[in-house]
Amino acid sequence: MDMVFYLLARTAEPHWITMTLSRTTLSRTLPLLLVCLLAACAQFSPATSGKPTASTEEAAREAADAKAKAEAEAKLPKVELTDQLLYGVVASEIAAQRGVPASSALTYLELARQTRDPRMAQRAAEFAMVSGQLKIATDALKLWVELDPSSALAREQLFIVLLRTGKLAESRPLIDDLLQREPQRAGAIFIQLARLTLRQGDKQGGVELVKELAARYPKLPEAHFALIAVASEANDQATIDAEFDKLAVLAPKWDLPVAWETDRLRRSDQNAAIAFLKRELDRRPDASFELKLAYPRLLVSARRFDEALVAFQALLKNDPKNPDLLFAVGLLSYQLNDFPNAERSLKGALDEHYPDADFLRYTLGQLAEERDRVAEAREWFQKVGHGPQYLAAQARLAELDAKEGRLDQGLNRLAGIGHTEQERNQLAIIGAQIAIEVKQPQRAYQLLSNALVASPKAPELLYQRSMVSEQLGNFSATERDLRAYLHEKPNDPQGLNALGYTLAIHTTRYKEAHSYIARALKQEPDNPTILDSMGWVQYKLGHLESAQSYLQRAFALLPDPEVAAHLGEVLFKRGHVAEAREVWAKGKAIDPQHQVLNETMHRLGGE
Repeated sequence: MDMVFYLLARTAEPHWITMTLSRTTLSRTLPLLLVCLLAACAQFSPATSGKPTASTEEAAREAADAKAKAEAEAKLPKVELTDQLLYGVVASEIAAQRGVPASSALTYLELARQTRDPRMAQRAAEFAMVSGQLKIATDALKLWVELDPSSALAREQLFIVLLRTGKLAESRPLIDDLLQREPQRAGAIFIQLARLTLRQGDKQGGVELVKELAARYPKLPEAHFALIAVASEANDQATIDAEFDKLAVLAPKWDLPVAWETDRLRRSDQNAAIAFLKRELDRRPDASFELKLAYPRLLVSARRFDEALVAFQALLKNDPKNPDLLFAVGLLSYQLNDFPNAERSLKGALDEHYPDADFLRYTLGQLAEERDRVAEAREWFQKVGHGPQYLAAQARLAELDAKEGRLDQGLNRLAGIGHTEQERNQLAIIGAQIAIEVKQPQRAYQLLSNALVASPKAPELLYQRSMVSEQLGNFSATERDLRAYLHEKPNDPQGLNALGYTLAIHTTRYKEAHSYIARALKQEPDNPTILDSMGWVQYKLGHLESAQSYLQRAFALLPDPEVAAHLGEVLFKRGHVAEAREVWAKGKAIDPQHQVLNETMHRLGGE
């Protein structure tokens, strides 16, 4: 969650002043600065205007402002506007406009030391902060504080810079001074401490210092949050737990500390973050909806779908028409194969005007397909309008047409609806896949070849056509397209593996095959498909022990029937017949009709 959001939620007044100047800001300051310098050097006092005031109160305010201005100017040093000084100011401003504010900061700092003018020191600090020169900024701010001890802005900025540079102990006097001068801003000061504690070198020293400061404000939530932040950097879990216990009582509706700690834990241990957030929500019944929603979302990211569904349903009880909650419950129910609840919730989200209505319609169409309600699926897909889901919906309708024996109708549905080259190529691939599913590989090959006329170098088309060529038994065409694919994507591991595997199973060029597969495996050493290819080419090269090692790794990662066929054959050739039969049995359990597995078992007498 955005810290600024929670900060603003705590108080309506601005919390802090930070130096962030754009080039526009810098350029607009030059005339004003020169006017100030000229006024100071000439000891100029403007004449009083003869314009009548609107009221006595307004006149009094104007008089007070004029007096304050005169007193401020009286404190400024009497600086002679020399050519050197004018040149330094102008050159610095121009340098900043041209993108080198670090140079401007150094010049202004030197001018400030020479003139003892706090405005010069302030300008040096501004340019140093803009350019990220924290050492120069620190020197300039210290000089500014020295030259104008009454400037709250100078002290605040020095405090921030010291924290940013990890000098928490050195900033202690400034913190004490700020808390004493402006106790009403203690919350903002502690928020700054919380934000910048990660930069501190002495972690435990930081805990002790903040603990001492926070002890003065036992009822200030921000003080406890600052202590939590610094304790987390020192891995002081006892302090963190104790402070959250206090915050649960002091500020049960303030989400920032809980959101901050949840995010910190999530980066290293999702389950720890989930446990922490659940604990805090249990004792914060009035926490915001956003914080409550973070809990089931964390469960989803941890793939704890059953628990996430229960958590979303609990939120839905209190807000039964919330379209986002209905959507989440619907998708999770679909994921968990609870189709009736999925349908009910997704339709509910649609009725409550969920923003992405077409996504809901598409999902409801898929759900109807899962339940063998083809006519209903068609209705949902046909309701999907022109938008991100349109092509996918049309593809589903085309596949339904093909399954019902109307391949031409389905392919015609896809023709002409792609508006970009990428969309047209993707639709050609989808059409080819549909043709393959209804056992018309020649039609698939023709679709891809037609698409390649318009996009002859499209790697995705070349790759897909190579796969179709293999099904057609045209292995020379497979090799040709894969080489063309690798010409467009020379180091692509998918293409390297495909070409290597093709050579390993359809030629005797095993050493060449090995070279491609080795390049692919170097990029993706744990890819089970590539491990299977390497195992098979090692087998073809006669390296049975190495082949078994690769294939066993592949089968552990991907228990696929084809990998089972390869591993079983290697085990069989090494004399481990019982182990081979056991592996083949596992493959048969996955897909009893797998062609490669059945052919292998028949050839080796393993049936």
